[in-house]
Amino acid sequence: MNKDKLAEELRNGKRAIDLLEFCAGQECEIFKAKRFQPGDEIIYIPDVYLNELATGKSGCTEEEIEEIIDCCYSGNDFIDECDGDIQKAEVLFGYCDWQHPSSAIDELEDD
Repeated sequence: MNKDKLAEELRNGKRAIDLLEFCAGQECEIFKAKRFQPGDEIIYIPDVYLNELATGKSGCTEEEIEEIIDCCYSGNDFIDECDGDIQKAEVLFGYCDWQHPSSAIDELEDD
């Protein structure tokens, strides 16, 4: 599912938790695809609670929908974060287990 489709479904009263398979992250709940994939499909959503995302709510306000969409990352978003380096983007995706990719890239480079 891409960001536009998710936003449409949320506007139609669906709940994000019914549309995406959330799972355990590092002491939190995240959405993470089984593998990295370039493209526009959502492959990662960081810590739901820390980001105060209304993933369990139906009838989200436009502001809540925007907050959810702003925390959705596609494979292309990871590639953009890594300045076009697909291999680095795949490593970054594997590393992310609660944080935003923009924060994780600094941690990854430190490691």
